[in-house]
Amino acid sequence: MSILTKSGVVLIEQPGGPGVLKYETIDLSGPGSNEVLIEQKAIAVNFLDVFFRSGRFQLPKYPAPIGLEAAGIVSAVGEGVTEFAVGDRVAYYATTGAYAQIRTISVNDIFRLPDSITFDVAAAVMVKGLTAQMLIRDSCPIKAGQQVLITAMTGGVGTLLSAWVKSLGANVIGTVGSPAKKQLAEQRGYEHVIDLQNEDLTARVNAITGNAGVDVVYDSIGKDIFDKSIELIKAGGTFVCYGGASGWPQVDAQQLDQKKIHFVQAQLNNYPGYQDKKGEAMKEVFEQVEKGIFEVQHPSVYSLADASEAHADMEARRTTGSIILRP
Repeated sequence: MSILTKSGVVLIEQPGGPGVLKYETIDLSGPGSNEVLIEQKAIAVNFLDVFFRSGRFQLPKYPAPIGLEAAGIVSAVGEGVTEFAVGDRVAYYATTGAYAQIRTISVNDIFRLPDSITFDVAAAVMVKGLTAQMLIRDSCPIKAGQQVLITAMTGGVGTLLSAWVKSLGANVIGTVGSPAKKQLAEQRGYEHVIDLQNEDLTARVNAITGNAGVDVVYDSIGKDIFDKSIELIKAGGTFVCYGGASGWPQVDAQQLDQKKIHFVQAQLNNYPGYQDKKGEAMKEVFEQVEKGIFEVQHPSVYSLADASEAHADMEARRTTGSIILRP
């Protein structure tokens, strides 16, 4: 297998803060049997990447690759590849090593990108959109008229989840972390936005619901907001935990039993739609883009070499919506 080219990549030197992400240039071998070479055009940044970088999710050795999804163009094909050709627009998710300018990948891990979906939109929406799909279709199906509390509603997943829940006829109550993010959410048409920096969550939700509480909580923050959120759920309601930005919550089974609250620990890695790498579940996600429900035309863009800066800004909550890296 000969050396075809060189590729810029970002690797995790060791577990730690954003500074452990290092950009370097490596020699890249050509595609092997049933592999293709992809010239990547847009790479997604997800909070899952932070968990791998920080050491919350352990990796077998370092330096380690990072990143789970990207979109680009097939630039070479290996022996036995018939379903893809040079020039095809493709995308993938759930395959480690996305923080790269060029990469080889198995044909079993990629799918052809619809003409209506740009590279930037694909990178911005795939894993985040599948997460929203999992939460709505699998973790807790939403009904019109329900009161739904969504934390971090202007974040990558929160933006898509809020829009999808609203399109289904539910009443979205969202939390944000600053006045600027509250203004942004209100500009997007959300009436009930709570700035946790300056407003009391319990008082605001009680005022919005007439002290009736909410039917569903979708939470990605974790322990900092868990106890208050549980208290705001109606008897028989549902709490869906799909992240722990502030740490995973301590769940009190007795507290849940008292109000007959259904607690769901939603894990994307266990979701069948995520496990199917051929993009079948993506069809519904892309439909939300085509219908205009998902607003992902203008993600925050960083160069691949500035991946550490993208991580720092995301963790400090200086960004809204999706983040992508451009090689």
